[in-house]
Amino acid sequence: MGKTRILISGATGFVGSNLARRLCKTSEVHIISRKGSNHWRLKDIASDLTIHEASLTDENALNEIAKSAKPDIVYHLATTGLYGGKHPDDREVINTSFLGSVKLINACSKAGFKCFVNTGSSSEYGIKESPMKETDSCSPINTYGVAKLASTLYASNFVKKNDLPIVNVRLFSPFGPYDHPLRLISYASLNAAKGKDLELSDPNSVRDYIHVDDVVDFYTRLARLGEELKGETLNLGSGQEMKISYVVKKIIEFSDSKSKVLWQKALKRDFDTEHWQSDMTKSKKLVKGFKITPFDDSLKKAVEWFKENHGLYDNLNI
Repeated sequence: MGKTRILISGATGFVGSNLARRLCKTSEVHIISRKGSNHWRLKDIASDLTIHEASLTDENALNEIAKSAKPDIVYHLATTGLYGGKHPDDREVINTSFLGSVKLINACSKAGFKCFVNTGSSSEYGIKESPMKETDSCSPINTYGVAKLASTLYASNFVKKNDLPIVNVRLFSPFGPYDHPLRLISYASLNAAKGKDLELSDPNSVRDYIHVDDVVDFYTRLARLGEELKGETLNLGSGQEMKISYVVKKIIEFSDSKSKVLWQKALKRDFDTEHWQSDMTKSKKLVKGFKITPFDDSLKKAVEWFKENHGLYDNLNI
């Protein structure tokens, strides 16, 4: 048998690049890259990838890519992110996170696949006072959450109409190697490694953090469960909320850094809340063998990676 054929959208991004890095060792990996994308995360593995340049808004191009790649597994991770409190243009968010999903699902359905993993977000839920369950009503508080929820609903409806193995994943807060430098753990780790002060917002805000290695493990397990889990929506977090103050304290400790933490120096964002936690009961039940690494162990591993690789971030224009 030949290698499994994989198609990844968003492979130049944080989670997508880690997934591509893992899979290119054993599979034939195709990626979709928007024209002008920065490939800094993929430079050392570029020769192991088949790169297709296209926009997710270009329906004809996506049809040709799906036809050429003939993917067994599709991982849809492309999105328009929100970093450092900066909100991207609403039209761009909708085009990428919703319409792009629609067009990619349709293109790949024509080519056929064994599993299509559609990546959503915990932002679909909106603010909740208790751990977020897949059965909860969704009330997103920004355009990003609205677009992601629309993508999840479209994918679920597509399964009902066409009986195809599509699985939705609501991702919480991944962290680790190659993360964007303005996200909390990467920002704090990079600056702590250089002894720079950290300018942050609310110490009482929380996140549900999960190391990207655990995310990749979950995604690779899903690939074998396409038929079994088609139409399902699954949370992917640690199931534990962590205060920002604790996270930063541990980063300083693991870095052996002299950096000072300056709270209330950054703008508070609409999703900086005192509750944000996944209920992982359903995911653990349906995705057998999946285990979550204890947070302190994951964080220490990430801090060490950023300390050793901070040069990668020098002069980055992202």
